[in-house]
Amino acid sequence: MSGYVKKLLKRICIIFCVSFAGMFAILCVFVSIRGKNLFGETDYDAQLSSDTESMTGQNDNADNTSGDKLSEGEKQAQQWGLRITSREKMDFHRVLLEEDYRFFSGHDVDSRLDEKFSFVYPKNLYHTVEAEADEAAGRYSVSFLGKGNNALLSYTQEKHGESEEGTPMEEMYEEDMESLTEAETLLHLDTVYVVTGYEDNNSLEVYKVVKADEENLYTMVIKTPVPEKEDARTLLSFYTEYLYRSCGFSGSTKEPRSYVQFLRDDE
Repeated sequence: MSGYVKKLLKRICIIFCVSFAGMFAILCVFVSIRGKNLFGETDYDAQLSSDTESMTGQNDNADNTSGDKLSEGEKQAQQWGLRITSREKMDFHRVLLEEDYRFFSGHDVDSRLDEKFSFVYPKNLYHTVEAEADEAAGRYSVSFLGKGNNALLSYTQEKHGESEEGTPMEEMYEEDMESLTEAETLLHLDTVYVVTGYEDNNSLEVYKVVKADEENLYTMVIKTPVPEKEDARTLLSFYTEYLYRSCGFSGSTKEPRSYVQFLRDDE
């Protein structure tokens, strides 16, 4: 190989090395300025941040140390050990599994509550949970509330009126049927009834259970904005059934079933 060729190859190698080093330096500066890497991790972080912002305040209410910012109802809920992850929007995909629920036994947390006052509740569906303990009126309740959509899940225990021989169940039943549009009776006995229908110009679906015994009147009420999509309506139907079968005073003799069993109609 001639000396001329060797010099030419040497110059080419030098030029290549210098060019490569320069391009690498420019790339490093560009990445540093942009503050993100070549694999799009910043885009992922932005998406995660956006999702977090849409569900503000997801800490369990029981862990909230700002007690002075809580309402009296929220404080009572904490005392009874009711804990949820606060959600800005309702998503019924969060209530399909057994682990999506917590169990509440009223008599275990407050002796004034009857053993019948027990139920499961969703951990990740509502925005707020509140409780009421009015010993003078003999009224105790737990309410789960949606944010800005009138969604409600409530359970109530209250004493019969002292001057009444019994609770006027038939009158209550008639009032509930008249107050709902497209009202439907699912169960109607002497001491318990279950009705469903709509409120607010058919924009809110209502499911109500009323039960009476010798001392107390119990109610479970589920109010949910009517889903637009058919699959969401199926999820809501499953959710309603799961709560009914898990409620201690509903009178249901059937165990809660999984979502797969619900779709297959297996008991």
